[in-house]
Amino acid sequence: MTLLVAAVLVVLDQLAKVWAVSNLVLDAQGITVIPGALYLSYVRNTGAAFGLLRGVDLTFGPVHIDGTFLLGLLSLAVSLWLVRHLARHARSHDAWTRAALTLILAGAVGNMIDRFRLGYVIDYVNVHIGWFNFPVFNLADACISVGAVLLIIATLVHPSTHTQATRPHPVAPVAPRDAEVDVRED
Repeated sequence: MTLLVAAVLVVLDQLAKVWAVSNLVLDAQGITVIPGALYLSYVRNTGAAFGLLRGVDLTFGPVHIDGTFLLGLLSLAVSLWLVRHLARHARSHDAWTRAALTLILAGAVGNMIDRFRLGYVIDYVNVHIGWFNFPVFNLADACISVGAVLLIIATLVHPSTHTQATRPHPVAPVAPRDAEVDVRED
């Protein structure tokens, strides 16, 4: 079920991005949703979530890897690990942890698709309140952020039963062999 939910979220993310490209003008104010607070604005993000790590480039001898491709590879690695982990261990996690990992997986896949297909990520949610201008983001970014917060909460509030099951049990001290044992019957 967790992989199905992740797939639905990826589809919703991709549909929202298609809508943004079709209905919004690149780098323009866009559509006002809540005056003075929330707008829909189409921007291209070559960085990580919320524009972090934008413009990172690495060169290893003759090989040049741009930040977008590198972030795509990181998303791919995280996604493959999460799919494998959820397929094997989803039932051993509490609902909070499953929800968190599902959201993180959906977000990683949603943005990975953009990075490999387009070379950038389509962002469209713009929160701008007075002087506060939050970096433009998308549904995939929101899934990753909410999933990370849920994972922290799950770790602090609902320890995983899998972690508890693998924790060593304390061993009772054993009396030395030479010790006399006093056995009395009453």
